[in-house]
Amino acid sequence: MRIILLTLFCCYLFPVFSQTKQDSLEIDLKEKVVIAQNDSLKLHYIVELTKKVEKRNVDEARSLMKEALQIIKDNSYNSNYFLKKKALIIDALGKYESIQKNYEKSLDLQLEALKIRETLGDSIGISQSYHNIGMLFRYQKDYEKSKSYFFKAIPIRQKYLDSTKLARTYNMLGVSYYYNKQNDSAMYYYELSRNYYPTAFGKARASENIATIHYTTGNYDNAIEVYKKNIALYKSENYTKFIVNSQMHLAKIYSDLGKHQQAIHYIDETFASAKKYGNTAKLPLMYQLRSHIFEKMGNYRYALGFFKTHKYYYDSIFNVRNAKKITELELNYKFQKEKQADSIKFATEKRELELKTEVKQARSRLYILLLLLTAVIFITLLLIVNNRRRLNQERYKKEQFEKELLDEKLKHSTYQTKQLIADNKMRLQFKQEFLAKLKKVKQYADAVDISDFQSLITDLSSQIQTESKLDSIEDNIDQIDEEFNEKLRTLFPTLTKSEREICALMRMNLSLKEIMIIRNVTMGSIKASRHRIRKKMGLTREQELEQAIMDLI
Repeated sequence: MRIILLTLFCCYLFPVFSQTKQDSLEIDLKEKVVIAQNDSLKLHYIVELTKKVEKRNVDEARSLMKEALQIIKDNSYNSNYFLKKKALIIDALGKYESIQKNYEKSLDLQLEALKIRETLGDSIGISQSYHNIGMLFRYQKDYEKSKSYFFKAIPIRQKYLDSTKLARTYNMLGVSYYYNKQNDSAMYYYELSRNYYPTAFGKARASENIATIHYTTGNYDNAIEVYKKNIALYKSENYTKFIVNSQMHLAKIYSDLGKHQQAIHYIDETFASAKKYGNTAKLPLMYQLRSHIFEKMGNYRYALGFFKTHKYYYDSIFNVRNAKKITELELNYKFQKEKQADSIKFATEKRELELKTEVKQARSRLYILLLLLTAVIFITLLLIVNNRRRLNQERYKKEQFEKELLDEKLKHSTYQTKQLIADNKMRLQFKQEFLAKLKKVKQYADAVDISDFQSLITDLSSQIQTESKLDSIEDNIDQIDEEFNEKLRTLFPTLTKSEREICALMRMNLSLKEIMIIRNVTMGSIKASRHRIRKKMGLTREQELEQAIMDLI
């Protein structure tokens, strides 16, 4: 146990030196940003700085990208160089939103970047956007959409022979099929990915996914072979952070096979690698796996001890500084225990350390609880706001629909009113003329000829026929407006609205006189309109206007 604790202490010290080197690179890039002589250089250094910063602080990386984007906006740069940079920046902002699970905002940004790249005809950039959007849908477990975007990216990357990026897309396509429980298709694309990767490291990463399928389908021997080859490669090429993962996979497989001694061997190697390379992120999982192995062996005492240690680090992982302090206290406790095993002072100090540890654990649990509570409150408020916004949108759409419906009813009522006024005018004029003729007949009753009565009968019959036609207007007006008017507008776009209305009345077999009365214009105006209609419709002298109109529908 003392060796393990010393290992952990060394593991915590290693990142400090690594971080110091990282900080010097960031400082150098920050100085270059400040002294950059023009905006293009400044943007370049900001982008390079962001690549360093985003690995440890997404919020800081987002701020840098927003600063770069503002430079482009403030100066209204529209050259291809700056537009490409703009697309790259927006793409990165979308990635940061995705990391923080703001998927809707991330998708909007990714689509905006894609639109810029499509405008520029930047095929390589377009393929990158397709790949990123595919990744976004994969994170949301929408594997069908994810696959569709990966398939869009593949032909472009094949065309430009970008083997590394093509291999990466094939690999992610395989992942989408794997999570969609389509192992055969997943295996096919993993194999393609491994073939296209130009480096041994890339091939090893694809092989790990193949090993995962072997493991989940019970093909343990093939999985073991892949992991062992990868460990040898990672060690030879000094890919330190991937060694721990592969060793843990081997330990898990041997544990499932009931080969506990081999499982313990690989979990011990995992701890040794963590000590050597400073990879402390997997400590809780290492202790959990070790507890699981001893539990399967029936050694419940060790299983319980390792599980407590796993829980201890898991509870402390949200606060690295506290975790380091706890490790220091544990080291002091263990060393003092060996020196003062029989002393009362040791027992007192042991209790004090236990109390401090319990307090720190309780504090960590409280922090986690407060964090979860804050997240629940935030999500609840977000749901309430979204729900209110949705209800407001639905209410607005309903109001718009009702307004449009009222407008239509108003238009229809106005049209009917105009028709009734025209009809009333025509009836009134006829009655006035008919009354005048009757007065004349009465005045000259003795000299009235039978032909005069015949004229009155003819006029009355004509009026009845006209009213019959007008009655049919109301029944057919909607159909005429929708079909005949649209036909006229399509075939003869130069016709005015007034000329189309006259054509519609002629379509109903109304005479020029009847049209004159309905339109409330002179006969000369109707004849002039009729002449213009013939000209716009391109009719010859032999062609009848009325027949041409009747043939339209």
